[in-house]
Amino acid sequence: MTWWSVSGINVELSGGEGRPVAELLGQHRYQLDTKGRVALPAKFREPYADGIYLTLGEDGCLYAFPRSEWDRRREELRSHGAAGQVARARARMFFGNAERVDLDGQGRMVIPQKLRSQVGLGREAVVIGVSDWLEIWPTSMWDRYEQQHAGAYTAGTLDPPTG
Repeated sequence: MTWWSVSGINVELSGGEGRPVAELLGQHRYQLDTKGRVALPAKFREPYADGIYLTLGEDGCLYAFPRSEWDRRREELRSHGAAGQVARARARMFFGNAERVDLDGQGRMVIPQKLRSQVGLGREAVVIGVSDWLEIWPTSMWDRYEQQHAGAYTAGTLDPPTG
């Protein structure tokens, strides 16, 4: 059931017992204010009521995890332990670049300057819903990424290898 939809972002609530799980979908373009804040629409804020966990993402974006997804990712990385150079490097990049932020009373989150600089995030950003988390992209980088991959996706050739 869709509870909210505006400008291509849908928040769907599902789940059985306990707190509903939000499904974050769509894309929306925002302008950051002078303090590096992005205002989220009211109904989009619910998944982030327990805080937003921002970290350096892959492919040139930032990841914004709700608490439940952050906990899952943290346990996944911990389960790999520190047994291996690649596992340690991944954990260091993931946790070493992480920041917990809260929404203010007007539903704005501050994206720390360090993270904005790391991905080249200026005044304009695209926020992409990826089911259980958000990705925050510099507009020009997202436009290039989408252009690069849209044709393969619509042609059905963007499937991961099986086997």
